[in-house]
Amino acid sequence: MPQLVYRSALENPDLAWLEERWHTSVQRSFMIYNVPQNAVRGGHSHRHCQMALVCLVGSVDVYVQTPAQDFTYSLRSPEHFLLLEPQDWRLMYNFSPDAVLLVLADRSYHSTVYIDSAYRPVPIGQKREEHLSVLVS
Repeated sequence: MPQLVYRSALENPDLAWLEERWHTSVQRSFMIYNVPQNAVRGGHSHRHCQMALVCLVGSVDVYVQTPAQDFTYSLRSPEHFLLLEPQDWRLMYNFSPDAVLLVLADRSYHSTVYIDSAYRPVPIGQKREEHLSVLVS
């Protein structure tokens, strides 16, 4: 199940605090930026890989499906990390023009371990009230 973790700007800026809460270590990182208007990223889950998402600049919305529930997160601060389990199917969308999304993973890249199928139809573009929504500001 996705988990939102808050990191105070006063805390140590290294990744040790995240690894303590995440109970794993960062093996890979990448950034998503210069996303065209109305484009989406993600659209998959993983067999084994856990990920942490943080929007360093700008904002991005993240829609997450677990086997049991749907969630929507709005990441607008580098103090909020969204932790995703391997089974959390995710879709990032509604990137602001200046958005920079940092993605931290506990495993190296392997394209064969992606699961593209969502658990249910994806309600992006439908009324937000139809699924659980979490706003982070």
